[in-house]
Amino acid sequence: MPGLRLRHSLFLHVPKTGGNWVSHVLLREFPDARRTPKIHTTRKSAADPQAFTFAFVRHPLSWYQSYFSYKQRKGWDPKNDWDQRVKSDCFGDFLETALDLTPGYYSKMLRRYVGQVGDEIDFIGRFETLVDDLITALQMAGEPFNPATLRETPPINQSQYGQHPAIYPVDLIEPVIASEWETVQRFYPVTTAHTD
Repeated sequence: MPGLRLRHSLFLHVPKTGGNWVSHVLLREFPDARRTPKIHTTRKSAADPQAFTFAFVRHPLSWYQSYFSYKQRKGWDPKNDWDQRVKSDCFGDFLETALDLTPGYYSKMLRRYVGQVGDEIDFIGRFETLVDDLITALQMAGEPFNPATLRETPPINQSQYGQHPAIYPVDLIEPVIASEWETVQRFYPVTTAHTD
């Protein structure tokens, strides 16, 4: 799903951070919104890099769970190099391969979307507080919308952990946190994610 250019702002869609729901809400609330030209874009490559720009992040522990569960449902993308390097039918094997071959993968990806500390986009919300943070972003951008409508919109494209479980092996929780410490320290300094 591409990012979206609204009247006063630009939404960048970071994979597996609630972006399909955000896009669904924004397209309904802002029918004249324009999709950005790339499936996933960065601020530097955006059509209007000066626009108020916002995106969402997710705790690394649940991001890896969601990514794996999604790929079990949809399939590993043959055109995605990372998918081909880490693909597995076992969540533990997927994690071990990712940690071994591409440590800090998610943190590096986030830097491409939201920038580095001191050079960030305008607003970075969290998946865990998606509705409230989207409302805050739109208010900060000066976009006209109805917060009650957003709050009434049910989730979409949720991970199906019942059919495609992604249960952490106990010995891999700390290595994932260590590998993605940049993101944990930056966006979740005093919180912990709930793992399924």
